[in-house]
Amino acid sequence: MGVLVVIALVGEVVAWITFVGGALCLLAFAFARMVDGTWEPTEAVVADGPAGRCVRWFAGGEFHERPLDEEERQHIEPGESQPAYYRRRTPDRLRFQPDSPLPRALGGLAAILLSIGLLATIASTVAGLID
Repeated sequence: MGVLVVIALVGEVVAWITFVGGALCLLAFAFARMVDGTWEPTEAVVADGPAGRCVRWFAGGEFHERPLDEEERQHIEPGESQPAYYRRRTPDRLRFQPDSPLPRALGGLAAILLSIGLLATIASTVAGLID
């Protein structure tokens, strides 16, 4: 068995594995994006409230307020206006990132796996044609 035949065989196996894995990650990405919902941009103001440091924002025709968690307290100072994002269906939920890390990770993993699958398919095809 020649080297090119082995390359073609290994390339095909790798392509199948990565295409299936990439498709599953792409499906999980779509599901995670759907579950995450739509987040709209707003301006949030950090203030000291009766229960400690909190964030206030206007969404859905009314003002909302929630306390900052421990990590947010370390990075955000009172009086600062911060770009934030509220959930369209439930405007009382707020976060400071435009998207969730899980869909972003799944999308990146899907892109990497599908790219590897494409490169493996090309390598397998070229090695099969040369042989």
